[in-house]
Order: sequence, then C-alpha cells, then structure tokens
Amino acid sequence: MAPTVDPRNNDVVNWVNGAFVARYAPAVPVYDAGLMHGKLVWSSPRLVQRRVFRLHDHLYKIRHSAQLNFWPRIPSDEQIIDAIRDTLIRNNMTDGVHIRILLTAGNQITAGMDIANVIDEQGRPSEPRLIIAPEYRTAVYDPSGIRAITSSYLRPGPEMVDQRSHDNNQNASARACYEAKHRGVTTSLMYDAQGHLAEAFASHAGIVRNGKLLTPHVRCCPEGVTRKVILELCAAHGIPAAEADLTRDDVAAADELFIMGTMSGPIAVTTLDDHPVANGDIGPITQKLYDLYHAAMLDPAQSYAILD
Repeated sequence: MAPTVDPRNNDVVNWVNGAFVARYAPAVPVYDAGLMHGKLVWSSPRLVQRRVFRLHDHLYKIRHSAQLNFWPRIPSDEQIIDAIRDTLIRNNMTDGVHIRILLTAGNQITAGMDIANVIDEQGRPSEPRLIIAPEYRTAVYDPSGIRAITSSYLRPGPEMVDQRSHDNNQNASARACYEAKHRGVTTSLMYDAQGHLAEAFASHAGIVRNGKLLTPHVRCCPEGVTRKVILELCAAHGIPAAEADLTRDDVAAADELFIMGTMSGPIAVTTLDDHPVANGDIGPITQKLYDLYHAAMLDPAQSYAILD
C-alpha cells in the first residue's frame, strides 16, 4: 500500500530524554552513538483504545537487543513506560497510534565503534538516549492480499553474528525492500545461505500446508512479537503449528502463504514471483488468524492500560 499522510502528525511532538521536540527539530547530537555508529535498538508497539498491545514483549525485545550489543546502561521498563505515557498524554493520543521506541547507547566521547568510547567527560558510561516517536498510522498492508517476490538478497545467519538483535543494521532488509518496490510488489521473501526461508524484509512469514501452519526457525532475525502472538493463537484455538526449515520448494507448494507484522497482523500473500499462491485467494487459516489477531488487540488481557 502507498504511504498515507495523516495531517494530525504535523503537530505531534516526540520525547527525547525528557524533552519534547517537534517532528523535524534537531534533537540528537552528532556524537550520539546511534547516529555515529548505529548503536540503536528499537521496537514499535501499537496503541489501541488507550492500551498498548503486548507492551512488555516489545520492552523485552529492546532490552534483549541492548544486552546483545553489550550496552552497560539500559533504562528500566518503568522508565520507558513513563516516557511513553507522558508522550501520549502530551499529544492527546488515545487510539490508532504506532509508537516507535528508539534507544541509543548515548553520547560517545570520540568517534569509533568501541563501546568504551560511549562515555561522558568523567569517563562514566553515557546515559542512553531514549526517544519516543508516536504517529497516527493505519495498516500498512492490504488485507485483501498482497504480491511478493523472492529476493535475490540473503539474510545473514547466526554463523556471522547473533541476528536476534532488533537494531539499526537493516542493510540487507532495506535492499530487499527496494528490490520489491522496484518490481512493483509489496514485499519480498528472504532466504538464508542454507536455502531456508528466513523472513520477509520487514515481517516474519509462514505457510500453511495440509492444514498446518509452518514458520521458519528464528535464526536470521529477531523473534518478533506478532509471530509470538500468532503461535499463541494457534495453540489456543486448535490450529496445528510448528517451526520448520522451509525451502523454496516448500513455499512454492504451500496451500497458503502469509507475512505477519505489528501493523497489520497476518496478511495473505496471494501472488509470489508472478504466480498465484494455490488458487490465488486468501486461505481459510490465514483469514481465521487475521480475525483472531485483530480480536486479540481488543482483549484487555493482551495489552497494557497505559492511560488508565
């Protein structure tokens, strides 16, 4: 789907380490470690009817990513929650909001990728820089089905570095994104060096075969909150599901193919590489999971009452 512009976002302010700043106002120093050397981790939950869906899963993803990158200081969950709450209240936001939580390692004393450079003038580890950037945003994928290609770019695997960090190193995914857009489709499927499906460029992926959901093992990307929710919904509603190593032949033979991300939940891929997936329609299990996911977003047990 083409990006849409919501005029309400023109007046939204962001939270940067306790200060509210306009959307395009300068707020990060040149010597911020996230800007200078990519020491930035992030996650993006949704605000639905005054509640943040699966907030603590997103906070875990941020903390785990920072730990994987050896950061000496990480704000507490309570500090991040307070910052989110203050930002939502300041912007009078209560529903339909995409909350981008960004955390950098903080200022560094000199240029260089060594985490030992991320210190203040007294030689102490720098205070991390927390940024809360909310925006009004609707679903980014067409729920009636999308087209995809198989990317020519591979996802790096764990034999190189632990890929479960949700950080700012998105080069491979960004190039796969461009490749898909250049081909006039919505997304692209990325494989690893062993020939197994890893993910789509910005979402996890899964197939259905003979009534069973199969999704790749998490080796080449972060674990994914939406993926976790989908597997929980399968377990709760009697839908067989498992992790599996999926080859291109497995994907080509699937009865259903879908991607899953925070903004839209499970979305059917109805065309892959200019060929229909099965009969080219949304499959029954994908549709059921789509309905269950959107119901879960309204379930108080699945969210955090951040404004109440």
